[in-house]
Amino acid sequence: MRSALLLTGFGRAFDPSESGPPLRAVAEAVTPAVDELVVACPDGRRSAVAAALPDIEHRLAVDPVADEGPVGAMRTGVRVVNGGSVAIVAGDVPTVDTRLLDDLFDACETAAVPRSDGRLHPLHAVYDAAAVRVACDHTLAAGSGRLYDVLSRLDPVVVDAEAPDVDAHPLTIGSHADVAPATD
Repeated sequence: MRSALLLTGFGRAFDPSESGPPLRAVAEAVTPAVDELVVACPDGRRSAVAAALPDIEHRLAVDPVADEGPVGAMRTGVRVVNGGSVAIVAGDVPTVDTRLLDDLFDACETAAVPRSDGRLHPLHAVYDAAAVRVACDHTLAAGSGRLYDVLSRLDPVVVDAEAPDVDAHPLTIGSHADVAPATD
């Protein structure tokens, strides 16, 4: 079973636009590639998720601890997903490439992460749910909230993806997501 986990605790997932919030576009984009959709959100955003996705089947993974950033949201979400593999995507990046997600699901062992312009994109990647849960636990226990620290515990398969859609948004967001340049 393939799952998708959308992270909404940071960024602009709920910003209004003519076509609706970015979260809706992300959900619509990933749904064809997965069997279930889980949305990780802070407790105060439950109603915003419901308003953004009234007709899209999803479940919530509510962050029990505030301010742990994307790593905390990933840990919370992978505890809720049913799939053995999970696409983890930022909820404010409506340019999700479903074909790339399919390739990442096929390549995933402990993790499959796209690389574009020398950067890894951990919030447009596929992970083994059990492995990433343990990696998130260890990263947070070590006092880090960096996505690169999660990746360093997983030995990810790197998939070159020069698709413009991957570069359309800074998927390595802020201090929580400091990601080192990809190396072979």
